[in-house]
Amino acid sequence: MSGRPSILFINTYYEVFLSNHYARHPDLQDQDYQTQLASLLGTRLGDSDFYSRGMELSGWEANELIVNALPLQLAWLRENRSTATDSIEILCDQIRQISPDVIYLQDLSLATSRLLTAIRSHVRLICGQIASPLPPDACLEQIDLIFSSFPHFVQRFRQQGLTAYYQPLAFEPRVLERLHGKSRCYPLTFIGGISPYHKKSTELLEAIASAIQLDVWGYGAASLTPDSPLARHHHGEAWGLEMFALLASSRITLNRHIDAAENYANNMRLFEATGCGALLLTDYRDNLQELFDIGREVVVYRSPEEAVLLARYYLQHPDEAAAIAQAGQRRTLQEHSYAQRMEKTAELLERHLRYRSDTGTLCLPDRISDGHQTLDRSQITPAMTSACLSPEIPARQRALVQQELAEMYRGVLAPPFRMLAEIIKPFAHKALKILEIGCASGYYYEVLEYLLSQPLCYTGVDYSQPMIDMARQYYPKASFFCCDRASLFFADRQFEVVISSCVLLHVADYRQHIFETTRVAQQYLVVARTPICKRRTTQYLKKFAYGIETVELIFNEGELLKEFELHGFRLHEAIEYQTTPQHDRYETTYLLIRE
Repeated sequence: MSGRPSILFINTYYEVFLSNHYARHPDLQDQDYQTQLASLLGTRLGDSDFYSRGMELSGWEANELIVNALPLQLAWLRENRSTATDSIEILCDQIRQISPDVIYLQDLSLATSRLLTAIRSHVRLICGQIASPLPPDACLEQIDLIFSSFPHFVQRFRQQGLTAYYQPLAFEPRVLERLHGKSRCYPLTFIGGISPYHKKSTELLEAIASAIQLDVWGYGAASLTPDSPLARHHHGEAWGLEMFALLASSRITLNRHIDAAENYANNMRLFEATGCGALLLTDYRDNLQELFDIGREVVVYRSPEEAVLLARYYLQHPDEAAAIAQAGQRRTLQEHSYAQRMEKTAELLERHLRYRSDTGTLCLPDRISDGHQTLDRSQITPAMTSACLSPEIPARQRALVQQELAEMYRGVLAPPFRMLAEIIKPFAHKALKILEIGCASGYYYEVLEYLLSQPLCYTGVDYSQPMIDMARQYYPKASFFCCDRASLFFADRQFEVVISSCVLLHVADYRQHIFETTRVAQQYLVVARTPICKRRTTQYLKKFAYGIETVELIFNEGELLKEFELHGFRLHEAIEYQTTPQHDRYETTYLLIRE
């Protein structure tokens, strides 16, 4: 891509908020478009300009539209002399004028077939975000990428053949600049909506409010019955900066999740409350520990009774409450800002934009792996063992990889991709330190982050400088080094996980490679894409890889595992994904653990 990539965020605001905002500022609707937009964004409602500012920090041009703000859109019509007659036509005119590379729909109710069809030719990528029940008219099949803070939604989208990314919500630290001098005058608060989508959680909140005073703000008060415990101390709606100010004035604030969240922590209040320095008392969810340290940064309840007990305890122990609140705020400011979220989003979008540009430029090779002949070890030549250095191989291999990646994003996984992710998943965590030996063009960085839905601390090494050059072009955020894989420059046990991928089969001195692999591994070793036999001894072959003559070893399984055992690694799990017993040939992914 040339120049700075551009993105247009398309949003909607709550209708009641828009009505109230323009009622409080009666002259605003007569102002120019930019003045109205600045006024609305300045309220810090929802995600405001947090996404666009984060993308700008990552080097993008970014714009915002609030498409259901009628006075705002009418001002745009006047200033641009548009002849559009309805909201969709206005939006299409705006998109054509701005001409972004990427459209990012923050409200999927906008993702109708009519709109997506109309804008398709004017943008390169259409993205959508969802963290609520799916709108019935959303045409997901016409969206290129979907982001969601619901892990279960991500998995379901992928099962439908859609490209979906897990992206937690976040907090914008700039909000704190507007909250100076707030005292913690509210002991226990709840700030959030009440609606049919919150049926189970509304019952939970009523049970809590019947046992302890709970000051409540948010929409939906009219739906409460007169005798509802929530109605006793309901103070009306609170939007944007007013909401943030209330959180900054709360000693403890209660959180609960929408029914559609199922058993996953995901909502904005997790980050808004901790970001504003309140003690967050939230409902337990399976993935909450991935976001916060439970008991040290946030407090969790599993029942209304437990919520009441915890609220009373921390109200009676303010120093403990303040310590947890401060730790939660530090965690949010350090790890859960919009700038950090958008840095990752920018990386993903740039990758997919590149793939759009690369379409048709990479041609699948006529030959991939053929011409196998048995070989005596003494017949191995230096040219065979250095075949991977050929500058012709990277483009040929990448064309095949690109096809496999495209299939992955359509929900069809190449067996090696699936097995590697499956075997690492039980111990995967954010910033897991992984070294891949034999990384080629680095595509496992992309595969693992996508399939594990985790940002990883990935390092790749390869013997081929052309491969490393290509890896750095495709994945500038990862670390890549060209070095002899039998003589690594890393410290002992530097990486939690070391992957030996499609390496050992191409080297005659595999014992030295295994020694180096075990030396730099802290706890786990994964041996992948290494052909195995079980009845025969280790076999030596010569073949053509992408048209270049090379050597290939088929290891006797017992002999191979014994080599790793000699260096302190025992077999923990083996997954066979391709077997031809009649030829004594197996494709297996191994997980070994340091003893």
